[in-house]
Amino acid sequence: MHGIRNLTYLLGIDAGTTSLKSAIYDLNGNLIAIASQEYPTFHPQPGWAEHSPALWWDAVKKTISKILEASTVSPDQIAGICVSALSPAVVPIDRNGKPLRPAIIWMDTRGGPHNAAPKLQWIREHQPEVVQRAHKILLADGYINYKLTGQYTADPFQVWWNTKEVMEMFADVVDKFPETKPLYGLIGEVTADAAKETGLATGTPVVQGSADGIAAWFGGGLVKPGRTGEFTGQSAVIMTITDKDYPAVYDKGLWCFQGAIHSTWVVGGPMSNGGGLYKWFRDKLGYEESEAASKTGLSPFEIIDIKASKIPAGSDNLIVLPYFNGERSPIWDSNARGVIFGLSNAHTKAHIARALMESVAYGFRHIVEQAEEVGVKIGEVRSMGGGSKSRLWLQIKADVLGKTFQPVLAEAEPLGDAILAGLGVGIYKDPVETCERLVKLGPKVEPNMATHEKYTKLYKIYRKLYVNVKPLFDELAIQ
Repeated sequence: MHGIRNLTYLLGIDAGTTSLKSAIYDLNGNLIAIASQEYPTFHPQPGWAEHSPALWWDAVKKTISKILEASTVSPDQIAGICVSALSPAVVPIDRNGKPLRPAIIWMDTRGGPHNAAPKLQWIREHQPEVVQRAHKILLADGYINYKLTGQYTADPFQVWWNTKEVMEMFADVVDKFPETKPLYGLIGEVTADAAKETGLATGTPVVQGSADGIAAWFGGGLVKPGRTGEFTGQSAVIMTITDKDYPAVYDKGLWCFQGAIHSTWVVGGPMSNGGGLYKWFRDKLGYEESEAASKTGLSPFEIIDIKASKIPAGSDNLIVLPYFNGERSPIWDSNARGVIFGLSNAHTKAHIARALMESVAYGFRHIVEQAEEVGVKIGEVRSMGGGSKSRLWLQIKADVLGKTFQPVLAEAEPLGDAILAGLGVGIYKDPVETCERLVKLGPKVEPNMATHEKYTKLYKIYRKLYVNVKPLFDELAIQ
């Protein structure tokens, strides 16, 4: 069983859209060891997006093995574990915990909007035997937590089946949804089987995590009203913490919901496409950059950044609509698709790379403007995710929005998971004080207001472009 001596480390696990990270931290938030493993997203048909839950678990096992080997940490020194993951995902499993089909993930557009209900409805209509055989229908982090503890749980921020409309729609499967646990509430302990597979100590406490974006709030210190943060991973999200509800933002295509910290609300919205656009560029157009990376010790993204930095702001009037997988906030259009507008013989691959980066910043500006129109005040922005490692991208975002950006130095999701684990096992007492003490920030990136004016002119064209091509997106979707 899990001992009580030398419990001086915390383990955070984050299963993202493209990879899973496991990280060990000491109680002061210092990173001891981190490892990641990529896995594919399968696209059996246009608009479909699926993951293999078995690959999530394989990544858990391999990354934990790597960080235990790379550090001097003994498994029985880990005081607690917390898991976050991409969201939403629909993971039907049988009584033995075996997935009955691949997980349908958030970016999948079948059934319409980017939420879980249409995805489960699609399974019920097209694969009714899967729903009939399902013992439980889990979320992504819920599947990993089940593999660790044998318990079926979900957190309040991800529970999508608790409205009257959805409960009526799925009245026949309500008993298949997992139990709701409070954020950082105790789920259970690492089982003997999970310990054998992962190298963790039997009996290590596992606490309830949430979506990767929720974990990033804590890892980025978004725990006080007035703080804003953006996360650029495979997708992108920008959120601000307020001290009151702003229901009017729903009519603007945004979210507003009660925050994890008492008497706070969260206003903002998720975009379907963020760093995934840069990954698309690397995979489809970046062979030359990937080859150079293998010879220089730099990453392909660093080489793409170097080339894109030589292109003037505005990419010589090249504008991208970043809707490669449809779009969520603020337009909520699953028929929308990517557009590269204004392409000429003078443009190069580097122009396209920079225009892709600018398109994400335009998307953030669209969300921010929608929020500000109803009175939400948004100032400096904390930046998280893989996109925060690019100084060029931070400058582009600052210039497009006309706001100061500041990177969070840690990997926000696994650090946030570690903080939640510490809260759950009682090592930390106050979430605000803990985040203020543990979260470390990098140098601020100030906007160039002359560049901001230039971007404003192009942003107006960006906004008009979607309005003008939307009817064509809808026509294309029914072909």
